Parts: sequence; C-alpha cells; structure tokens
Amino acid sequence: MLSKLKSWQYNLLTCAVYLLFAVFTMQVLNTLSVWPPAGVALAAVILFGRGAWLGIALGTFFTVIYHFYLSDLNPFTLPHIAINFATTTGNTLAALCAFIIIDKQLKKQDLFTRVANVAGNFILACVAIGLISAIFGVGVYFLIGEQWIDGLFKGILNWSISNSLAAMVISPALYFLWRRWPYQMAQETITQSVTLSLIIIATCYLVFGPGYKQLDLPILQPSLLLFPLLYCAIRLSPTTTSCMNMLVFFLAWIGGNQGWGYFYYHHSATAEVSMQFFFLFIFTAVLLVQAVFSQRQNEQEHLTTLLEQKVEERTHELERAKESALKLAVTDPLTQIYNRRGFFKTANKVFSQYLRHQGNCAMLLLDLDKFKSVNDKYGHATGDEVIKATAKILTLYTRDSDIVGRIGGEEFVVFLPMSNLESAVALAQRIRQGVEKQILSCDEHMVEFTVSIGVSALQKEDQHIEALLKRADKALYIAKESGRNQVQSS
Repeated sequence: MLSKLKSWQYNLLTCAVYLLFAVFTMQVLNTLSVWPPAGVALAAVILFGRGAWLGIALGTFFTVIYHFYLSDLNPFTLPHIAINFATTTGNTLAALCAFIIIDKQLKKQDLFTRVANVAGNFILACVAIGLISAIFGVGVYFLIGEQWIDGLFKGILNWSISNSLAAMVISPALYFLWRRWPYQMAQETITQSVTLSLIIIATCYLVFGPGYKQLDLPILQPSLLLFPLLYCAIRLSPTTTSCMNMLVFFLAWIGGNQGWGYFYYHHSATAEVSMQFFFLFIFTAVLLVQAVFSQRQNEQEHLTTLLEQKVEERTHELERAKESALKLAVTDPLTQIYNRRGFFKTANKVFSQYLRHQGNCAMLLLDLDKFKSVNDKYGHATGDEVIKATAKILTLYTRDSDIVGRIGGEEFVVFLPMSNLESAVALAQRIRQGVEKQILSCDEHMVEFTVSIGVSALQKEDQHIEALLKRADKALYIAKESGRNQVQSS
C-alpha cells in the first residue's frame, strides 16, 4: 500500500487524519490533556518517512486555527500567529527527530517486534515527540509574554506526557492497520477479539465510567485492564493488541471527560496526570510483552526456515549420494549406532507391526550418571570415549533384532521386539552391571562410570512408540532421583 501513494497523497492523508483526531479530541473528549494527533504524526513518519513532515505541519497549522476558533479567539492576530508557527514548527521537528531515532529499525521492519527496539527506540521516539513539541508549544507563550495555564515547567511536563502517551498508543495501531490492511482474521481470532472487546468495554465502564459509583467494590481497580491487554499481547496479533490499547485509551478519557471513574473519585485534583502516568506504565508493559512474544515467534520462524533449508540441502545430498548418504543420515558418527532420526525411523516401522498383531515389545531409556562431571574433570575427549564404550556394551548385550540408538548427548535408547517387561528389566540389569564394571584408561586416568535405566513395555492402550518412551522416561527419572546406577520400570 505504501508504494502506491505519491508524496502529495500521503501528506494529504496525514493532514486529514491528524485533523480528524484533533477534532475528535477537542470536540468529543473536550480536553487537551491527551493529544492523539501526536500518535498520527509518529505513525506518519514510521509509515512514510521524513517526507510526511508537510502533512504533519499542515495538520498542526489547521488544528491550532480550529482551537482558536473553538476558544472564540482570532487566529490571525500577531501573538496567535506566533503561537501557531511555533506549535507547527515544534510538532514537525518532534516528528522528524522521532524518525531519526527509529530510522534504522524501520529499514529492518522490526521496530515493534524486538524488545530492544521497543524499549530503546520506539519509547525514546515517543518521549522525543512529546518533549520537543512541548518546548515549542509552551515556550512560545513565555516568549510573547503570555502565561501558560500550568506554568512553564509544569506545562512542558504535562504536554510531554500527553503527547508521549498518545504516540505510544495511537501510532502502533495506525502502523499495523495500514501495513496489514486488509486484515484477515480466523474465526477463532474474531471470537476472541470480540469477547475481549466486550470485557474491556465492561471493565472501562466499571472502572472509568459511571459504573464505578454504582458498584462500590474494592476490586474495581484500573489494573484490571492489564489482564485482557496482556492476553492480547501474548495470544493475539500485534494489530489486535494495538487496537485494544487504543480502545482502552479512548474509553478511559471519554469517561474522564465526564468526571467519572477511579481517578476522579480518589484523585480529583490530579486525576488527569494520575491517569496519564498509569496508562504510560500499562501501555509500556503491554508493548514490551507484545515485543517479547513477537520476537520469539520471529526467531522460531527463522529457525524453522533455516531448518527447512538444511533439510532441503540434506535431501539433495541424499539424492546424490544415495546409500552412503542415507547411512550418514541415520547413524551417530561417534558411536556408529542409530542417531535419533535413525532410531525412531526404524523403531516406528517395527512398532507398527506390534500394534497390528498385539505382540510384546519393550523399551530401555539409558542416561549416563553425572556425565557432565566426567567432561569437566577429564575433558570432552574422555567423555567421547565413555559414550563410545557405553554404545559398545549396548551392542554387545543386545540381539540383532533389537534397535539401539543414541538420542541425546549421553542418552541412549533400546527398542526390544518380542520382549516383555520382565525380560527387559533383566537385560537392563545386565547392561547396568556391564557398564559399572567398565574401566577406561584415558591419559593415565582410570575412569569409572555408571548408567541409570528406565524400562517400559507395550500396553493395550499404546498407539505410538512415544507412549513407551514417555513411561521409560518417567522410570529413568525415578532411577536418577533414587540414587542413580539402577534400573526402574514403569
């Protein structure tokens, strides 16, 4: 959508949306303590780049004129022209400074999807767009000899917080709606979004609306909103989450405009400031949580892509090398027994026969005891020798029909066709004793080691080999917890 707009088009769009939010704020919210157009300005430079400055300047210029009109003031007196010029300049420079802060992240398109960029760039850009515009907007009154209603420093602080908060809420929503329009949603997502919207509306009615006086309940705290918003950040898309943030933002200030809700009941003198600080915290937390989960999802997708690429490359190698490559794919190079892939591929084929004919089979899951201490004390070369020695013992004690594999660093598994639980436990004991008797001579050191073994056998309700593995893993855990160097069955 971005590439289809010319400069004059997106500047006109920026100006129109800026004015729309400004009129809504001044007419509907009837307040200047929050300023959503600041979010429009930040969204414009995020979406269109520094070239959107003209739309921001025009939007600000006409907004100030409209403000004077609502206040029954002549916008074309010299002082008011100076105020308009300074405010327009300040808002435009603030947006450009914000763009400079986030420009590198915009090129990578990861401004809202990485925690470091949200915390270190986007939030800083929101602060910049608030502070710079405040210095110009409030400072001009003192330059022309007029007094701002809150005084210079308090006026700059309040203006900064107002614009920063609005930028933090409005700009992500506009950004995601624009970049992902038309926004496709699954039926389940629509249901969740509608449900959460109703919950948020009801919560805002009770906490920031007339419901606060109707129900005198101690649980009606502003922090209740954190739960549905965090659910959005964790389970739903950034687009939905940012729209929910914007919904809360407007509902809270519509209620505040009427003097309703928690803050006006408990902090009437500082209600607007208290709300601003509260929502700064809430929306910052939601943005960071959203970034955490977006970053994790992107990293998982990246890893999945890399894995798929490696699998594809490996597939081509297998096609070229055929039998030799196939052997490498299913064999652990250190021990020359099956690796994880080879074991499960082979064992699953055999296991399917036992499901059809209801025969007996069993599984051993082995783990070398305190293997890390062997590596730490004697080195990884010695650790490799211990692993190879264990694999040799397994090969020596098992039958040709048994399937032996190494599925982890020091973890081995044995699938035993035509074996019941009793015979599998007996074999496991022989293996354990054989390992215990094994003494390796490595670099003038005599290395002894032991193994813990979990045993499981096929049960009627088992449908997959993972069921045997899961029970064997539980038994192995018991063996470890009971002192190691023993066999347990499950």
